[in-house]
This record gives sequence, structure tokens and C-alpha cells, in this order.
Amino acid sequence: MAVKLTITDTGVLEKALLVNKAGAAVTDTVRGTGEREFCDYSLLTSVTIPHSVTSIGGGAFSSCDWLEGVAIPETVTEIGDRAFFDCYSLESVTIPATVTSVGDEAFAECNQLESATILGKATSIGIRAFAWCDSLVIRAPAASPAVHYAQSNGISFVVLK
Repeated sequence: MAVKLTITDTGVLEKALLVNKAGAAVTDTVRGTGEREFCDYSLLTSVTIPHSVTSIGGGAFSSCDWLEGVAIPETVTEIGDRAFFDCYSLESVTIPATVTSVGDEAFAECNQLESATILGKATSIGIRAFAWCDSLVIRAPAASPAVHYAQSNGISFVVLK
């Protein structure tokens, strides 16, 4: 049974809401996902994060085997270490211009990850942030840290206009 999670602007973010549910709606203001909040939740296929969220915690979605898509809003400024580590079904991700920090191994071992579009000039891209993503192409603005990261790590890249 596949699960799609929409974290709404009004909700309490608790892993318990996902157990044996077809989906989840959360209430109250959510500002961030906690450390390892949804780690190893293998049924999760997509995540929509609301505009109230400003950070994605370390390991928040790591090892979500069937996670194919995630919508990261422009309010997010930080993606924690290993936030999406080993999400091997994730095919593409767009990191908004507001993100200034992408943590160590944030998207490492996402084996199906083919495209990472990094719209801003993230000032910090962690060690092995996109390691072991063999088919990855990074798309980013010219002279950005993302292009430098790609060049330094032997990752294909496309300069955005």
C-alpha cells in the first residue's frame, strides 16, 4: 500500500499518524521536520512540505525506499545531514533558491536520482551530499557552489541561464 504524505500548514507532525494509514493530514503550525522523523518508512511514495516549514531535519526521510517525489517549498533554508539518504526511488529534486545549506550525505545513495536542480547559491553543500548517485546531473547557476561541488566530485552538471 503506497502512502502519500501531505504536511499541511495546520498540524502536529508525528510519525504515529502514518502507521497503517493511506495518508496523513497534520494540524498546528509546523516549522520543521525532526531528526529521523520518517526514517525507514518504506511505504511513503511522495511528500508535500508546507510553506510553514523552514528546515528539514537530519535523516528526516532517510531510507524511505519508495519515496519518488518531494516538493520542497521556498521557505526551507536548510536540509539536514542525511535528510533523504538512501531514498533509492527518488528520481529528481528541486532545491529552492532559499536553501543555504545542504547537509552531509543529504541525498547520498539515492540510486535513481537523475536530476538535482539547485536554484540558488547554497553557500554550504556538505561532504558527499550527492554521493553514489551514479546517473546524477546537477543543474545550477553559473559560478555557484553547486557547480563547484559537481566539478570537484566528478558529477555531470548543466549551467542554468
